[in-house]
Amino acid sequence: DSHGGGSRLQLTSTSEEDKSLRPRTRSPWPGLNRPVIPGVIAFLGWLGFALARWQIWAKGHLSLFIMAGHVYTHRGQLPRGLLLVPSAGYDGQFYYRLALDPANWNATAFGITMDQSYRDTRIGYPALAWLLSLGQHQLVPVVLVVINLLAVAAMAVLGGMLARESGRHALWGLAFAAYFGLVISVGRDTAEPLAEACMLGGLLAYRRGSPAMYLLATALFAYGAITRETILLAPAAIAVTRLIAIARRRTGPGLADLVWVVPAVVYGLLEVAVHFVVKGDFPLLASGSRNLTVPFTAMVDALKYDIAHINTSYLSPVDRTLLEYATVAIFLLAGLAVLFVTTAPAHERLAFVFFVLQLGLLSSQIWNSTFGDGRALIEPCLMALVLLLATPRRYLSWYYLSLILACAVPALLVVVRRRTLYM
Repeated sequence: DSHGGGSRLQLTSTSEEDKSLRPRTRSPWPGLNRPVIPGVIAFLGWLGFALARWQIWAKGHLSLFIMAGHVYTHRGQLPRGLLLVPSAGYDGQFYYRLALDPANWNATAFGITMDQSYRDTRIGYPALAWLLSLGQHQLVPVVLVVINLLAVAAMAVLGGMLARESGRHALWGLAFAAYFGLVISVGRDTAEPLAEACMLGGLLAYRRGSPAMYLLATALFAYGAITRETILLAPAAIAVTRLIAIARRRTGPGLADLVWVVPAVVYGLLEVAVHFVVKGDFPLLASGSRNLTVPFTAMVDALKYDIAHINTSYLSPVDRTLLEYATVAIFLLAGLAVLFVTTAPAHERLAFVFFVLQLGLLSSQIWNSTFGDGRALIEPCLMALVLLLATPRRYLSWYYLSLILACAVPALLVVVRRRTLYM
């Protein structure tokens, strides 16, 4: 058996991995032990935040969630009703631009100029908004927010399903929707909720191991990849485990391999298309030069600076950033601590490792930011949750699991309050 509390991280095929998932046990609150319950709670909670931000910070102007600024916009060409924020803006303005017409890859359209070609490869979120808005531009600001609210609810539902599969209560799924960086996603129209829902759904479908579930996992990972390319690390982990199993003659190529082949091909084709249409560098290279750096240098430099500038008289932006980083560190350390005892399949453990290593590559643009509130750090935290929920109770009781997950609450409350009142 490759999981079952062994001391080795053995990479196996998914058919072997599925056998090790813990059976369900009797729940103390059977009426609430349904994945839809955390989904409803998460939706209502995040709806409350969105309404509060809309009324308090945005003063009733939902288009401010788009965060269109003065640097990349041309006032005379902007759609009617779009208000600008007094800054350079934020990523939501580019998702909004694409949501008006996903097939328009001109450098400037609808009064908004794209800053980097990699924006065009993150087409999943705006394309869905365009589809649901029926091409009606005045509906796009509302649809962008609604998609994120539904996606966060889906994350909680899928988290509840993963918890149930590991013998835990479905309400643990709420932890997946409690990541503080989602405040930025919901409050500024960015793609993380949809991408992470695709990743979690793909992992869950792959666990099921049937032909239909392999096809569903393939579709979810592929769509997640063109929504946020970092999602590709999850199918990459599946690729490693599959190729090792094939090399050891434990299995042969099959339908399960579509789960990692198709997302890579889909994203690769989109990369090539954007490269030739936009006439610039390959988008992944542009993204890498802007968002990646020499391993761990930017992270270490940012931590040194933040620690040297701690403010003890009030909660400064640096203090909030350190609180967020401390929260991430707790989840990562907890995930590493259970890495060899969790019953989570080997590809999920490997995906967690991949996402942790990716953190070390992030550039100073991300680590030095006090404006993004850690939204770029979400995947390793979600994967840590997957591993923790799948850890047998003899290693991680509900009490200690509760203590770990409770560590997410202070950062969430601080960021929610901040972004309800301010930009």
